[in-house]
Amino acid sequence: MATRIVVEPPTRSRLHHHVVVKLCDMIREGQLRPGERLPSERDLAEQLQVGRSSVREALRVLEVSGIVASRHGSGAYLRDLDQHDVISPLALLLGATGDIVGDLWEVRIMFEPPLAARAALRATDAEIEALERLVAAQEPLFANPDTLEACLAADREFHIAIAIASRNQVAVRVVQMLEQVLHESRRHFGASVARRWQAYEQHLEIMRAIRAREPHAAHECMLRHLQDVEAHIVGQLLDTPRAAIEAVLPEIADGELANA
Repeated sequence: MATRIVVEPPTRSRLHHHVVVKLCDMIREGQLRPGERLPSERDLAEQLQVGRSSVREALRVLEVSGIVASRHGSGAYLRDLDQHDVISPLALLLGATGDIVGDLWEVRIMFEPPLAARAALRATDAEIEALERLVAAQEPLFANPDTLEACLAADREFHIAIAIASRNQVAVRVVQMLEQVLHESRRHFGASVARRWQAYEQHLEIMRAIRAREPHAAHECMLRHLQDVEAHIVGQLLDTPRAAIEAVLPEIADGELANA
């Protein structure tokens, strides 16, 4: 039996983006399983309170991305993907603009959780102490609404320190590049004090898992953290006029990547 979706009706344009995000969430949460048939276009349109054209466009995005497969006369089915956790709604939403920002966020989700796990196994006592100092220094910054640039710098330093603690020099360079290229997009979308405080608490959880030498916990804490950041950006994208998104993203992708 097809899974029933319950969601508040979207109130903005580009409604197929809302459908993409909802389906990605269902896949991540295990509500849709490999090989399972998705609800029909008509059912999805009724449940999400959008037009069938929006549903059709969302399914086309998922099919082009290799997440679902259409079977003539049967419907759309979820493919047997290796890791549903790395499905990135942000990458799917930004893919249509031709920029690379979404792809880079997807790389972060694939790349950084395993690094956190390696850091839990490989970090020296000095590197763990450095992480503790970085997180302690973040507490007053993340609680202050007037410290956006300082918060971004502290966040970047934290993620690079975890890469260093993984004892992999190539990983350090990759994380440095990702942080540099994505810096402008994070400035553009910003964050409330409540969202910053949530990020601080997640940094604290990641640091504690690394300090406890618990690789699985470190992996899961980092994955949850990055997906929450991504969800915040996706939410802002869905509420941002199309022209504003298209104006900023190509500039971010072209200008910052050239300097990486």
